[in-house]
Formats: sequence, structure tokens, C-alpha cells
Amino acid sequence: MISTDLSIGELANAAGVSRRAVRFYVQLRLLPPPLGRGRGRHYDQSHLERLRRITELQAAGHSLDGIRRIVEGGETPPPAAPLARLARATLSAELWTRLRFGAGIELHYDAARHNPTAEQLMALREAVREVFRDPFGGATQEDEGNEIPPEPSPDEEVRDEG
Repeated sequence: MISTDLSIGELANAAGVSRRAVRFYVQLRLLPPPLGRGRGRHYDQSHLERLRRITELQAAGHSLDGIRRIVEGGETPPPAAPLARLARATLSAELWTRLRFGAGIELHYDAARHNPTAEQLMALREAVREVFRDPFGGATQEDEGNEIPPEPSPDEEVRDEG
């Protein structure tokens, strides 16, 4: 059983919230201030019950202003619209990979859905570079050492300048 005198840490742990949340609820007057003064300040079972009620009402979708009215014995406002809660619940994180093929040419893909091999990525790079090759035989632009060198035409003579 929980002791009747609770520190802020014990109260927070018992209710499943942070100490900062306890202080915030006291500041908003949703939770009564601690009993006692100075280092002897403590909370009791009524604080724990109120704090659990606050978290239940928040989970049900009530705003803090609505919770204040409820715990003060006023009218019970309806909880927040289900759509607002649904919008928050649908957020998710994705891991995207970005590959630069050249100046102004990038590929972005979802790494959780696609896992190409190094060979596949190299083949893709060559195919993309071929598509964006300058029709006059030169690269479209230089990209930090990744320029696409022009290929000599069959009738050009390759000379050794050494």
C-alpha cells in the first residue's frame, strides 16, 4: 500500500506522470498545492486520486479547461472531437533515403519498403545518367567530381598525349 505522505516523485510515479506535470497541474489549479511548507511539503491520497482522474479525463479527450470545470464540480463539457484525436494518432515517421546522381538529379525512396542491393543502385545510377546525358556528347553539368564524362565517338581518334 502507498504511504499517506507522498513526495512529488512518489506521487508522479504512482500516477504515471512526470514531476513536471504535477507542478504544471498545481500551477493551473487542477491539483491542490502540496500540504506543509518547505522541505516538509507532501501530497496525500486525495492528490493521487485527483491526479489519476485528470489523466483519465485527458485520455478521454477533454481539454485542460474542461477538466478544470469537471473537477470543480461544474458542468461536464463533451470531450474534444474524435477527428482531432484521430489526426494526432495518424502521424507516423518514415525513413527515406536520398541518392544524388548528378547536379539536379536525385532519387528519394522509402528505405523501410525498398531495399535495393549495391549492384541494383549502380545499375540505376548508370541508367539515370544515360537518360540525362547531353545529346551533344557532354555531361549536362559537373557535380563535385561526379561529372559524366563524354564518350568518344567511334570516328574520333584517341591520342596519347604522353
